[in-house]
Amino acid sequence: MVDCPHKRIRPLGEGAVGDVHLCVDVFERRLVVVKWLRAEVHEDSEAAIRFTREADLMLGMRANGLIRVETWNVDDYGRTWMAMEFVDGLLPSSVIRPGDGWAVHRLMEGVGNCLDELHGEGVLHRDLKPDNVLLRNRPDGWEPVIIDLGIAKWLSEEAATTTGSVFGTPHYMSPEQFRDTKHVGPATDRYALAVVAYELLCGRPPFNGRSLPDLLHLHMNAPVPPLRIPTVVEAGEDEATLHGSQREFASALHVDAFMQKAMAKDPRARFSSSREQSEAFRQAAMADRLWSPPPKPEPLFPLLPLPAVELTATREDKTERFVVSRGPIVLGRHEASQFQVSSRRLSRLHACIYSHRGQLWLADLHSQNGTVFQGRSLTPGVPVPLPLDGTAASIRLYDQEVLVRCVE
Repeated sequence: MVDCPHKRIRPLGEGAVGDVHLCVDVFERRLVVVKWLRAEVHEDSEAAIRFTREADLMLGMRANGLIRVETWNVDDYGRTWMAMEFVDGLLPSSVIRPGDGWAVHRLMEGVGNCLDELHGEGVLHRDLKPDNVLLRNRPDGWEPVIIDLGIAKWLSEEAATTTGSVFGTPHYMSPEQFRDTKHVGPATDRYALAVVAYELLCGRPPFNGRSLPDLLHLHMNAPVPPLRIPTVVEAGEDEATLHGSQREFASALHVDAFMQKAMAKDPRARFSSSREQSEAFRQAAMADRLWSPPPKPEPLFPLLPLPAVELTATREDKTERFVVSRGPIVLGRHEASQFQVSSRRLSRLHACIYSHRGQLWLADLHSQNGTVFQGRSLTPGVPVPLPLDGTAASIRLYDQEVLVRCVE
């Protein structure tokens, strides 16, 4: 058993059997994401088996557009953990507006290429949905990254579930996945990708039953409804009552025909590859004039106005400068800390400064004696933004004061 070597910064999500945290790798000066199973989840349970199976599967995967898993283990408290690369990005729904066929194609192409690589390696995803994709920030805009293979399976391997079991997220599941989870193929992932594209274009999924049986019936029997792509934002409730709805919808006959094929009930009637599917979508979106590429794609987040951080330990009269793009800065008395402060009252790894989504943050690393920023005690797991305009701010690490400011 090996303790996770990474220090928790803040939670990213919580589920029924575990949680996910943004962490700092102090020795390599980088951010990582770590999943933990709860200690009460026994290592022989189905959840633990699926968790470790995902970790083992992803350790060897190097597909473009797939998040990298680096290692996993079980700590001294019996908690299974898995460390993976950090992606500085946003969910697709936060970036792609309804009707933006160019952006939807960019996502379909990137995710589709990754799926084709996975399928070529004999791996199915089986749970593709918007929450399993992040748009990674890039200087030329963004690129999609699949961040979870939670119920992936090898095509040649017998599934761990019994015939008739439902595994996946119902809004995005193919008809054959509802019928029998054990016998699905790559067409299932392409079906889910088409549902994701439909939802991004319209702002809602194609089928939206009130219960699992309703969704099962719709996916298995109902025709794919024509796209209703909003062109004007709907009025608020009061305004709609007084003046009527202001929502209008664009026609998309070619994309409708695309969706009929991409979400065909018979998997054999769908596209034969994700590459073929994304190209067909591109042609359909252009034919329906849902294609407006930006003149110059912009990054999701602006660059920091000042690229470096200057830290001054007032009692020791020590000043050091760190370039933020090179990674987070850990403050503490451990020799691995980027900014070392000598005090027996400090935790070895006490606090952390890092960049995320175009902002600079300060976080307490669950220290023994706490961190105070500008006179306010920080709550572990709740980072606070630092001023970006060069203004000096005070960080108190128990009995040591450190001044921080952004500099050229």
